[in-house]
Amino acid sequence: MNSKMTVLDSDIRRGPRITLEVILWIAVGVLALVLRLANLGAAPLAAHEARAAMLTWRAVTGQGMPEAGYSPFLFVTNAALFALCGASDALARLWPALLGGAFVLTPLLFRQRVGRVGVLAAGLYLAISPTALFASRQLDGAVVAALGGAMLFGGGLRFLETGARSWLILAAVGLALAVASSSAFYGMALALGLAWLLCVWGWPAGRLRWLRGLLRPHVGTVVAAFALAAFVFATGLGWNLPGVGAATDLFPAWFTRLGAVSLLPLVGLVVYEPLALLAGLVGWVCLVRRKRRFGVLLGLWVGLGLFLLLAGPPQTPLGAVWIVLPLALLGGAGVEIAVRNWRVTEERRATCVYVFITSALWIYLYLRFSSYGLKGSTLDLVVGIMALASPLLLLVLAALVFALISGDDRVVTEEIVKGARSALQGAVVSTTAVFVAITFAAGWGVAHVRPADPRELLVQEPTALEVRDLVQTLRDLSWRKTGLPTTLVFAYEAAPDSVLAWYLRDFDAARRIGDLQEMLGERSTVVVTSNRERMPGSPEGTELVGQDFVLSRSWRLSKLSCAWGWPPCNEAFEWLIRRDPTFTDRSGQWVVLEPEAVRRAVIWVYRDAAENTSHSH
Repeated sequence: MNSKMTVLDSDIRRGPRITLEVILWIAVGVLALVLRLANLGAAPLAAHEARAAMLTWRAVTGQGMPEAGYSPFLFVTNAALFALCGASDALARLWPALLGGAFVLTPLLFRQRVGRVGVLAAGLYLAISPTALFASRQLDGAVVAALGGAMLFGGGLRFLETGARSWLILAAVGLALAVASSSAFYGMALALGLAWLLCVWGWPAGRLRWLRGLLRPHVGTVVAAFALAAFVFATGLGWNLPGVGAATDLFPAWFTRLGAVSLLPLVGLVVYEPLALLAGLVGWVCLVRRKRRFGVLLGLWVGLGLFLLLAGPPQTPLGAVWIVLPLALLGGAGVEIAVRNWRVTEERRATCVYVFITSALWIYLYLRFSSYGLKGSTLDLVVGIMALASPLLLLVLAALVFALISGDDRVVTEEIVKGARSALQGAVVSTTAVFVAITFAAGWGVAHVRPADPRELLVQEPTALEVRDLVQTLRDLSWRKTGLPTTLVFAYEAAPDSVLAWYLRDFDAARRIGDLQEMLGERSTVVVTSNRERMPGSPEGTELVGQDFVLSRSWRLSKLSCAWGWPPCNEAFEWLIRRDPTFTDRSGQWVVLEPEAVRRAVIWVYRDAAENTSHSH
């Protein structure tokens, strides 16, 4: 009996256990999904999102299949979703949100090279990264391509570590997912490929022969897995055979943008990912000092990636989402090294004091620069700059105090070293906490608070919230005239795959026209158009009633250009802190610059129809 119990107990001990690491990864995954799925349809679909959604909707409703210029993977997956559940803004973005949550877990593939704590820190950062978060809440294939590229990279490295064929199959599936999702993958692949070639340039011939011998038996399996997965992802099990051609067209679409130099992707990284850039730089230095080849590879990947973003900017700002992965891995490696070398000294109280002091200084600095951005006061700028240097001044003062207290040079030196260590640890802890808070606030702001604000660099051609008011107004007219919400007979001027076509898709009796000239000789009681003047061809003496709606707004970053003189750039500070810059006119009065409305729509209703409608109501 005892022997049986011993065997049973040993089997239980060998089974899977829920460790603290597993619990923390579950928490990271839940956080990522909550941030990505909560209120997913808050912002209306932007112009490029509406085009992708409308292509899918037209295919599902039998109005024709697209030919080129779309993401095959998102097309077939959204087609299945629309056919089963109907269409909405949230459903159109559901697949990128779910796969964006999976992208957060990809650092687990590098656990052997980065460390348990390091990959956990990298995953946590990807969960709150503003670029990764916003890309996951858009109908865009960039985050899906980043997921596929991470599977390719991580699976390849795991195969080199273990020799298991399953990792190569995972890499092949990731490659197929990436090439069927977005042209942004080719920038990621080129930077990673060049970095890999530079790393293996100095390999001895024996190591290269070992690598070829390791790969040769699996080539056929890998090619077959890639071909099968690419066919499934691009065509939806053969439903959309032209998807193969659309997937191959993604590479020319990326290649034609090479040479179009733009600083916007780099500015976006500096604005939204300062923690990733700083932590990545620190982690790269730590890995290079320890002669870790993985750190050299990641550093080359980031450097070449930044160059490609400068020389060949992505089609959308979200195309740069993949570069967050190597930055997060480098930062995670730095965290792993810091945790391993962290010393709990006797000066814990001094460290806590420095944490409190530097945290208070960060808060004070934020208030000063915020006041400077709002008022442009020179005093705020000068005091803020002095506050930046205050931790160093405190350290110097502490050293002087120790020197005055003790006359022993050795004791003075030891006390200064202890004080410097405590100050450094306190500054690192508080600064990391502040940058994490800044990153979370930036991601929450662009993804949940201002997802349709053109003053956010990640937002491209946003649709104004008023488009939903336009739809609701047409529904009210339909209720009053026909007794049903979507049976109103009207004409609207819009492109086939435009924002207006997407939001008016449920009006079965509506007729889309490309230009108002098509209505010459006709008369429709309700017309939706961008023409704010009198409609051409309307009879003389006919009175029209119009309601104006904003469809989109724009805002130019050049408005933040620093003025010559002193103090400079206060508008830039206000924009960085609140995304709500204020400007001064020549008289010195403060004025708030509103985004310029660049596109509007008008609902024109003939007076007699409007009167009949109001009487019937």
